[in-house]
Amino acid sequence: MGSDGAASDDAASSAPPDCPRCGRRIAFLTVSGPMTASVSPCGCSVPPALVHRED
Repeated sequence: MGSDGAASDDAASSAPPDCPRCGRRIAFLTVSGPMTASVSPCGCSVPPALVHRED
C-alpha cells in the first residue's frame, strides 16, 4: 500500500514538454497571437497548439 507509484506519476506529468521544432525542454511559452508563440530557452517560433504535455 505505497504511494510511490502515484508520486512518480505526478512527477512525470509535471515534467516540462519538449519543443516540437528542436526537441529541447521548454522552460516557458510566450503566446503573442492565436497562431504565434515562442518557446524558451531555445527561442523557436511555434504555433501554441503544438506545445502540449505528453499524457
